[in-house]
Amino acid sequence: MKRHAKHAAYAAAAIVFVWSVAWMFAAQRIVQRVDAWRTEQAASGVKLDWDQFDVKGWPFGWRVDVRGPRAAGAGPAAWMWSGERLVARAVPWNLAELRVTLPGAHRASFGAGDLATRIDARAAKPDAIFAFEPTGKLARLDLAFEALEVAVDGGKPIAVRKLDFALAPHRPARADHTSDVLDASLRALGVRLAEPVPALAAFGTDIARAELVLEVRGPLSPGVSFGAAVRAWRDAGGTIEIKTGALDWAALRLGVEGTLALDERDRPLGAGTVRLAGWSEALDALQAARAIEPAPAALLKVALNFLARTGGGEAGTVRVPMAAQDGRLVVHRVPVAPLPALRLD
Repeated sequence: MKRHAKHAAYAAAAIVFVWSVAWMFAAQRIVQRVDAWRTEQAASGVKLDWDQFDVKGWPFGWRVDVRGPRAAGAGPAAWMWSGERLVARAVPWNLAELRVTLPGAHRASFGAGDLATRIDARAAKPDAIFAFEPTGKLARLDLAFEALEVAVDGGKPIAVRKLDFALAPHRPARADHTSDVLDASLRALGVRLAEPVPALAAFGTDIARAELVLEVRGPLSPGVSFGAAVRAWRDAGGTIEIKTGALDWAALRLGVEGTLALDERDRPLGAGTVRLAGWSEALDALQAARAIEPAPAALLKVALNFLARTGGGEAGTVRVPMAAQDGRLVVHRVPVAPLPALRLD
C-alpha cells in the first residue's frame, strides 16, 4: 500500500514538474509573440509601450498583467491611448483573441490642434475582447462597460449605466465607393449628462437609451492628415450608412435610418427616414431655446399631427423623410435648422 502511495506521489510530482516547464515555456512564448507583434505594429505606424509587463496565472492558466499601457497611431486621426492597467487572458497558441479588463483610469485622444478631442474614462466593470488578423492588425474590438464615467476635454463626467461598443475594420484590396471599410456600433443605457443640453433643457439630464449602428463605405487614405483623408474619402464617393439610430429621452422617441456624406463645402449631405414620438414636446423645447424659429416649428407640428391622424405612424409614432442639403436640415420638406461646414483642419 505504501509502495502505491509513493508511486502516486512520484507521478503527481512528475506531472507538476512537466506542467510547470510547459507553463514557463508558454509564458516565454507569450512574451516573444507580444514583442514580435509590437515590432510589426511599429512598422505600420502604431507605437505600443508600457511600464511593466508580467505573465502570471500559474498553475491554472496565463494572465498578462500590463502596468501603464500606452498606444499611439500617426494616421489621419492621430490617436493616442493610455491607461493605469490592462489585464489580458489568453491561451498562448491563440493570441488572435485577447479577453481584457481595463481597471483604473484611461485616457484617449483623437485629432490634432483645434480638432483634438480628449476622453477620460473609468468603469466599475471594464471588459473588452480584441480579435486580431494573422498579420497582427485589429480585426474586431468589443467593449462592454458598466458604471462608466466619461469626461470629454476635461469637462464634467457623463455617467453611463451600461455601454457596449463594437468596431470592425475591413481592408479590401481595392476599395471603391461601395466597399464596406468599417463597421461600428454603440449602445448606451442609463445615461446621465453632466448638465442639461441648452436646446433641450426641458428633457432633463437622464437619457434612457442611445444607439447607433453604421457602416463606412469608400476608400480611406492612410498616412495623411484627417482633413485630407476625409476629403479624399468624400471625393471617391464615400458614404456612411446609418443602419440604426435611436434615442429615448424623456418624452422624445427618435429613430433614424439613412445615408450620410459630405458636399463640396464639407457640409453634411444625405437623406433618410426619421421615426418620431413626443414631437410636440420636442418642438416646444427647441422653440423655447431659440434653436428653431416659431414659424417652422408650428408648420412641423401641424404636419406631424396630420400624419399621425392619417396613419403615418403607429401608437403615436410618425415616419417622415429627412434630408441634409445645401447646408440645411430639412424634415418633411420643411427647412428646420442650418448645417454648417464641418471643421476638418
